[in-house]
Amino acid sequence: MENEIKQYEKAIGRAWEISQTLFDMEGGRYVLAMFSELVQEMLDGGNVPGAVLVMRKLYEAAEVPFESCALAEEDRAVWLSLFFDAMRDTLEAAVF
Repeated sequence: MENEIKQYEKAIGRAWEISQTLFDMEGGRYVLAMFSELVQEMLDGGNVPGAVLVMRKLYEAAEVPFESCALAEEDRAVWLSLFFDAMRDTLEAAVF
């Protein structure tokens, strides 16, 4: 359980780093919102591997080291949702 908490904390930190990098890009808010929606649709459709690929691309774009999640597939979906919720929260905080 403690290991999972550390993974979630790290995910939130990484989401913040990626969000800040995207905000610095032209149209970054739009791109962040688009990727967040895309990943949520993939998760809703049960496409966890696709959502992981999108997340990996975001890590690459922001030049943030990607660390593979060692959780079971059903837990990965929860982890990804948390990650993108953190990104959306960052977006909303920046807009207001």
